[in-house]
Order: sequence, then structure tokens, then C-alpha cells
Amino acid sequence: MEVNYMTRKTWSHLDQKLQKLKEMIRPGGTISKEIGHAASYGDLSENAEWETAIAKKEMLNLEAANLQNRLANAVIIDTLNISTDRVMLGTRVTLYDLDIDKEVVYQILGGEDAEFYENVISVKSPIAQGLMGKRVGDEVKIKIPDGVKTYEIVKIERFS
Repeated sequence: MEVNYMTRKTWSHLDQKLQKLKEMIRPGGTISKEIGHAASYGDLSENAEWETAIAKKEMLNLEAANLQNRLANAVIIDTLNISTDRVMLGTRVTLYDLDIDKEVVYQILGGEDAEFYENVISVKSPIAQGLMGKRVGDEVKIKIPDGVKTYEIVKIERFS
């Protein structure tokens, strides 16, 4: 199973979403009521409302199972011993983009954290992969889909 790195904030958000889904699909929940209401229209073989409600329940069950799996395989970044002497998961990296003569900042986190933090790049992205293990002062050439980017690492901090 694949490990999902995420911050505690992201884990909590996904867990709340999972609890809402479970509430909707539980017996007596909103989906069960929709199915019951649609079934009251009669013959199920020609009942589009019933088929739609059943399909919705199946979709929500799949979404809940997916969320549950992601949460079960989560490693909370906040609890990791994050060193700032090298670029790694959980660091905030200030780079000088030598191609455009501009400073940029990236936080290297799990992909799902982008919703809650600024300037997040996934630990699996080409830029993050190219920066991993590098130190302040290192010049790095990273192949990205648009070509090659050249950065100098200016500062490494813990994510915030």
C-alpha cells in the first residue's frame, strides 16, 4: 500500500469529509431516504429516480472507501523529525530561479496539502524530486515538462 504523506490539518479535513459521507450513506441517512422516496414511485424497472439514487449511493460508497484507505495509510508530516540542512519532505525551500532572475518559494508536502497551504508542490513532483537531498548554496538543474529549470537553493526551513 502506498503511504500518503499529509499534514495534520489535511488529515483532519479528510476525516471530517469521510464522517459526512458515512453519515449520508448510513441506514436512515440522506441517501437511504432518497432511495426510499424514489422507490415509492412504484415499478423499479422504469424508475429513473431510483436508479439515480442507487448510483449515487454506490459512488459515495466508493468515495468513502477511497478516503478511508488514504487516511489509513497516512503518515502525518507534522510528527516527523524534519531536518533543515537538506531539502526533504516537510521543508519550505526558497530558491533563486536563475532562468527568470527571481526568487520563488515552495513547500514540499503531500499532494493533498495544496488546498491548505501556499506554494505547495507535491513531494512526487519533478521539481521536488530534483531538489531532494540538496543543500543551501547548491545549484540544481531540474527537467520539467517545459524544459529545464535552474535554481540556486537560498534557504531551507520547516514548512509553515
